[in-house]
Amino acid sequence: MAMISNSVALAFATLLYSLPAALAVPDVTVSALPAGCSSYPGYDADTGVAGPWVLQTVSTDNTAIEGFSDTSVYSVAFSTKPELRWGSITFPNDNKYAKTPLQCQSDVLNARVPTDLTAAGAPTDYQWTPLVLSPYPYDAELMWKVNGDEVKIFEHYINGTKQDGVFLGGYDASTTWGFKYYPADQGSSGLDYFLIRLLGPDSADPTTGAALQANETTGFIKIYA
Repeated sequence: MAMISNSVALAFATLLYSLPAALAVPDVTVSALPAGCSSYPGYDADTGVAGPWVLQTVSTDNTAIEGFSDTSVYSVAFSTKPELRWGSITFPNDNKYAKTPLQCQSDVLNARVPTDLTAAGAPTDYQWTPLVLSPYPYDAELMWKVNGDEVKIFEHYINGTKQDGVFLGGYDASTTWGFKYYPADQGSSGLDYFLIRLLGPDSADPTTGAALQANETTGFIKIYA
């Protein structure tokens, strides 16, 4: 049997996980919900906390990941020991993997994620940690341990009919996200994943002007409660 080179295998996997379906992401009218945890599903007035829950992909133009829930990856820096620089919420290529829980507390969206690494490089010190959007509109990932912009939540309407769920978004009432596939060797989790970024008026590549990156597909993200 002929051997397939790593580059060919990667190109095939990238194509496979980036193939769009025939249906495009629907046109929706968005309505911003008031800031604060009381607007999130599962709000407990006694504790001021909403959740926990996970996220879910909705109306994606890549049916291979429709209905999938969130995971996470992080960036590693090396000094006297490995350090966790920052992390990003992602989606897996297989929905069987463990999910990253989220909740709203102190009126801010949080994820239960690692905030440090052991001397051996293993993730540790899991905490409820605030999430933000990267401050660069062309790369507005959902991240922790960085300074960034507020994550906002919205309702969706199609032809005046409210759609089920609460949707994540941000600046300029944007709720459409880009999903780009990365292989396991380009992340901390040891698994293939889709990196997400919020799309909007200023999310095009600042050099080429392209609205989407190569093999990037689009969809919505809602809270799965």
